[in-house]
Amino acid sequence: MSSRISLNFYTIKSDFNDILIRLCDKILSSSEKTYINFENEDLKKEGDRMLWIKQKNNFVPHKVLGEKISIRDKIILFSGIYSKLPILETFKSIIISPQVKVSRFHLFRKFLVFSYLDDDKFNSVIKKNLISKGFDIKWYDECSPLKWKLR
Repeated sequence: MSSRISLNFYTIKSDFNDILIRLCDKILSSSEKTYINFENEDLKKEGDRMLWIKQKNNFVPHKVLGEKISIRDKIILFSGIYSKLPILETFKSIIISPQVKVSRFHLFRKFLVFSYLDDDKFNSVIKKNLISKGFDIKWYDECSPLKWKLR
């Protein structure tokens, strides 16, 4: 297993919350534990509400930063700058929602960074720069709703 930090960039067309539901389902069926970073408090509250009510007859178990976290919790939502988080050792991944700006990639082993197609946040120059700094990079474009193509 590589000790390098894995950066996975996703250029999306679908609503991020629809993608988030699928991601959370995968997280819950795996051994991973993940933080989910929202740009601001309102978007975090919207994500929190959506995870409770979006699926018919079901919800996605998660916590919001500030609530008591147990060893069984796998998903923690927060807003703001991730480097100010009280990092829990078992949480090695972070999902960066669209609109969140990241200035450094550190503290986590795996980043999933989302941006909308129109935001034009990720390009080949940035990719080359990050590769030259030793990051493992993958870049995916959403080719149809919730279907991905490696660029």
